[in-house]
Amino acid sequence: MKSPFFLLLTVAGVLLAIEGHSQSSRERFSLNIGLSTIARQDQIFSPFIHSGSSFTNFGLTWERSKRLSQFLELQFSTIAAASSDPYDYSWHPDPEQFSTYPPNFTFLELNYGMGKSWQRGNGVIRAGGVLENNIQAFNYNAGPFSSFGYFITSSIAPQVGLTLPAGRRGVFDIALVAPLLSWTARSPYLVNDDEFIENTSNHNSLKTLVQFIGDGELQFPDQLQKLTFSARYLYDPGKRIDVGLAYRLQFIRHTDPLPLTSYQHQLCIQIGLKSAK
Repeated sequence: MKSPFFLLLTVAGVLLAIEGHSQSSRERFSLNIGLSTIARQDQIFSPFIHSGSSFTNFGLTWERSKRLSQFLELQFSTIAAASSDPYDYSWHPDPEQFSTYPPNFTFLELNYGMGKSWQRGNGVIRAGGVLENNIQAFNYNAGPFSSFGYFITSSIAPQVGLTLPAGRRGVFDIALVAPLLSWTARSPYLVNDDEFIENTSNHNSLKTLVQFIGDGELQFPDQLQKLTFSARYLYDPGKRIDVGLAYRLQFIRHTDPLPLTSYQHQLCIQIGLKSAK
């Protein structure tokens, strides 16, 4: 089994954040709650585009700004996405009618970023790097049968961002992240091949996840293209709490063993709690 490195990188990033925590800094904790939509085509499972939306979408973020800017974020969403309307079917020889259910997609992300900021006029420019960890699990339901699939990436990605004032109490912030090097694990071409069955035979979710990750490969942008764009408006009423509206687009294209294309949009209300040290 190949040795995955993404957990070590994430832990290292968190330790770097903790190490500088005792120094004077400005911190912010925020919660995102809102709508997530997806349009996804994974040709390992289906040639059709599956689309759907869900309000089961939230995120937690810690941000710290001093000499270096840092953030640690957790994102979670689950979406039922279909390629057609539900239909009824019977399972021979039982004449009872059953209805199909749409495939379900679950997304979990843990990302750590660090960068440098520069004041330019009224705006602030940021540049740095992000350790992205993305776990996706899904169940494709086709009548009486269903198939489990996964897509897991851990990436080293540059990040650029810009913050601008918006009115007397508001700020507008945008950021762009695109990985250059990724450890990627994905469902096999046959969906449930011998290695997949061996990985799941222990009936332990954590061990299975580790084995899925270990079966991945180191990949570059010619195999995995991933782009995350985020934009938010924050309004500060002059107290420790601010509120705002956040938008996020994540695009994924992967080519091996068959093409995968995914567009996920998120529109959330953001509530932040600030502290100054």
